Amino acid sequence: MADQAPSAAPIVRNEVIPPAGRIGFELRRSQTLRIVDVEGKQVPDLVCFNLDDPRERLSTNNSRLVQKRWLLTTGHALYSDEGNPMLRIVGDTVGVHHASAGCCNDAANRLRYGVEGEPNCLDNLAAAVEPIGLTKKDIPGAFCPFMKVIQHPDGAYEIQEPDSRAGDHIDLQAEMDLFVAISNCPQERNPCNGFHATSLRIVVTEADA
Repeated sequence: MADQAPSAAPIVRNEVIPPAGRIGFELRRSQTLRIVDVEGKQVPDLVCFNLDDPRERLSTNNSRLVQKRWLLTTGHALYSDEGNPMLRIVGDTVGVHHASAGCCNDAANRLRYGVEGEPNCLDNLAAAVEPIGLTKKDIPGAFCPFMKVIQHPDGAYEIQEPDSRAGDHIDLQAEMDLFVAISNCPQERNPCNGFHATSLRIVVTEADA
């Protein structure tokens, strides 16, 4: 299907991440990761690490500073904390993503909503990086495709329902060998997933011949 693979290149991974699920996997240089919003209005939280030295990790802060942009889309890169490009956006059907180090977590849920122990992205990502010896404290701020956050003139911000519809996707090409962790965001107490968590699909393809 056209919404599942970024090109005719060989597919090396094609998986559905269920609502509130997670995944961690290796993504080799020049491979392309497509994240598909299966039903619409669903946000993934993504972090990545240099596969050869996981101490080097995603920095959404550097990604914004270097490119002088809040909104990143086709042609922009996600940089590491050491200033190296890790992923490049090579396809994007939505154009609105959150690159401000967002990640729902148990502490924030307690302070915002008065609940504890609910599924959250930080716990998901921590579980996804266990195979490379990392812990919750090693998780950097996430890049959140499809998440829509509006900034108001008075300095306040507002989370709104994503613009993404069924089949929308973002394509990320690896600039180095990476370990990628994705949480299919479980948050249903604000509009970030349209108040209803649904599935995502990831498709990894080899570089075009």
